[in-house]
Amino acid sequence: MKQIVLLHGLGNNGSIWAGTRRHWREDVRVHTPDLPWRGDGIDTWRFETDSAARLEDVLAAVPGGADVVVAHSFSALPLLELLSRRAQDGQPAGIGGVVLVTPFYRRQPEDFHWDMIAPLLSSFPETMGEGIRLQSGSRRIDPELRADMARRLCEWVGPYGWLRFFDAYLNSPRLRIDLITVPALVIGGAADPTAPVDEARLLAADLPAGEEHIVDGGHFPMLERPRWFTDAVHEFLDRVPARPRPAAAL
Repeated sequence: MKQIVLLHGLGNNGSIWAGTRRHWREDVRVHTPDLPWRGDGIDTWRFETDSAARLEDVLAAVPGGADVVVAHSFSALPLLELLSRRAQDGQPAGIGGVVLVTPFYRRQPEDFHWDMIAPLLSSFPETMGEGIRLQSGSRRIDPELRADMARRLCEWVGPYGWLRFFDAYLNSPRLRIDLITVPALVIGGAADPTAPVDEARLLAADLPAGEEHIVDGGHFPMLERPRWFTDAVHEFLDRVPARPRPAAAL
C-alpha cells in the first residue's frame, strides 16, 4: 500500500482535506497531520525560524515513510527547503514525489518589491475567509460572521506567524531548486488571488522533474474540486517510481 501525506497551509489544520476523504482509493493510505503552523496551535511555533526541521520531524513520524507528499500553500516552502538541504548534503530525498498546491515561489531576490507587501498582507483575511466558506459546504455562513471568523484566524496566526511565512517566501530564491530531482507536480489556481499562478508555472519550470497543472479556481483546489484533486494525485502517484524501502532488521 502506498502512502500519501497531506500538509495543510498556514492557519489551517488537517480538516482542510476532509472533502477529499471519500475519493481516495482503497489501496492508498492517507495521513493528514496537524502541523505546528495550524490555526489553533501556532503559539509554540511562531518564534521558530526553521520550519523545514519541524516538517522533517513530522514526516519521520509517518510509519514506513511517504511515497508522495502533498503540500498546500505555505507548507510547500519548508518542504522545498527540506529537499534542498538533503540534496546539498548528498542525502536521498526520502520521498517518492511531491505535489505542490498553489505554492509561493520567486526565482530572484530582486523579484520581491516593497509595493507587494501591503497587498499580500491585506489578502490574508480574504484567503482565510474563502477557506472557511468552502469548508462550510452547503451550510451558509453569514458574510459578516465569516469575516469575523477569518479575522480571528488571522489574530491566532498573528504578526509572528505571518512573518514566518514571509521569511520563507523571501528565502525561496536561495533554495537549490535545481538539485531537487524527485518528480514534482505543481498545481496552480488560474484565479488564485493569493499565490500568483505564474509562480506555480515558474516553480514547475525550475524543478528538474517538475510539471505544471493549472486548474480553474482559486487557492483551495482540494476544497473546490475534491474529486478532480484526488484523481490528479492518484494519476501522479501511479507514475512515481517506487521509493527505496528501509532494509528489514535482522
